[in-house]
This record gives sequence, structure tokens and C-alpha cells, in this order.
Amino acid sequence: MNRAYSRSRILVMLGVILVLIMADHLRSPTFAFNSGQGNVQTALSQKDETACAPCGAPCPSTRD
Repeated sequence: MNRAYSRSRILVMLGVILVLIMADHLRSPTFAFNSGQGNVQTALSQKDETACAPCGAPCPSTRD
């Protein structure tokens, strides 16, 4: 009895699907924005240099 699918064919198809998903992900505007390449201010590029915390949060003494 012949198998309907071969292991190598399944792995090749899964690899093709993975490549297509990654290509779509890397070309998406959301990925560009999140990586700072979308000509948009992101949270990483908006950090306040006068802030106490490395994440850009204000110091507790300066909060209202």
C-alpha cells in the first residue's frame, strides 16, 4: 500500500510556507515601524534622555 504523502514532500511544503510567512512578516509596515525603519517615531526613538529609568519613564519626583 502506497502512502498518500511522503515525509520529504511534507517538509518541503512546510519550509515553503515558513519562507512565505517570513517574507510577508519582514516586508510588513508594522515590522518596519517596530524596528525603527518606518520613518515613524517609535517608543525606542522617543525615549526621554532626562528620564531616570532606562525605559524612558519619568523620575518619581517629577510626576504630577
